Amino acid sequence: MRQFWFGLAAAIGAVVTPVSAQTPLFTDNSEIQLVVEVPLTTLLRQAARNPQPHAGTVTLVGAGEPQRFAIAISARGVSRRTLGICAFPPLRIDLQEGSRRGTLLQGQDKIKVVTLCRPGARYEQMHALEGLAYRFYNAITDYSYRVRPARITYRDSEGRRREESQFNWLVEDIDDVARRNGRRVAMNVASGQLRYAQLNGRAATELALFQFMIGNLDWDMQQSAAGRDCCHNVRHIAVSQTAADNIIPVPYDFDASGLVDAPYAVPPEGVPVRDVRQRHYRGMCRFNDQVPAVIAAFQSRRDAINVLIAAETRLGEARRASTQRYIDDFFEIIADPARVQSQIIERCRG
Repeated sequence: MRQFWFGLAAAIGAVVTPVSAQTPLFTDNSEIQLVVEVPLTTLLRQAARNPQPHAGTVTLVGAGEPQRFAIAISARGVSRRTLGICAFPPLRIDLQEGSRRGTLLQGQDKIKVVTLCRPGARYEQMHALEGLAYRFYNAITDYSYRVRPARITYRDSEGRRREESQFNWLVEDIDDVARRNGRRVAMNVASGQLRYAQLNGRAATELALFQFMIGNLDWDMQQSAAGRDCCHNVRHIAVSQTAADNIIPVPYDFDASGLVDAPYAVPPEGVPVRDVRQRHYRGMCRFNDQVPAVIAAFQSRRDAINVLIAAETRLGEARRASTQRYIDDFFEIIADPARVQSQIIERCRG
């Protein structure tokens, strides 16, 4: 049995996070309103096999005069786009040439959009929870993607599809995550070639415990499926593009988590759980000495996480209550040394 000792020494080497100013779009969490006009019928029909970009516009509406910008927009992602899971795939907006100075989009270049996968109340609740997962991780560490809620009206410039309005999440670009933390996106990370010794132990443990908290198994800090860029639902940032150590993993895409509990989410092959709601720790054994300090950090943020759940007005009361119970169960686990030993330390990988 691997032995686990809680002690002060585990706190040594904690990550210091110098955070610079964010871009205007991600400075707060208030909902914004956008109108996106693109050849939507063609984009959606081609999404699974040919996610090529299409020219269009995005308009900021609400306070003051509408502000319109030229964009190229494309379907993105893999599973939700190619496996028939979503009727409306996630999108990527590339802002084209033109001044954005003094607007909410100042400093923006590429924006990921987490769209509503399918219509209906169940998917709307799942969608709210996926955005909430990003905000949970924001409460834990600044090495995380910011998100901004947006009410987006989609208009088909081909005139073949009825206008529709969705609640969506805009996701910060990884370059901006790196920049506001005084880092750069690591460019020498190839699937299967990154050694765990190259990772920042504190950051890697924060990521693993967070994924355990939300019941997510759909990630890997080191590898991707064959033919795909590294790493599965994780990007890496470091002090330079070519840094070979102290690399910080940053997770994204939480729709397959137990927190969201999507009908299409299933455990990966070889993981001994019955469904995605059952937690299974996938952190690395080499970082077990970091676990006590990271647990303490999570416990210190419990109230902040509870506030986020209570404040998410898009959740119905039943879903809010079940979400709170799911998170409470996690905090009960990490408050019990015996359960930490059996469910975290002894379940580590490597």
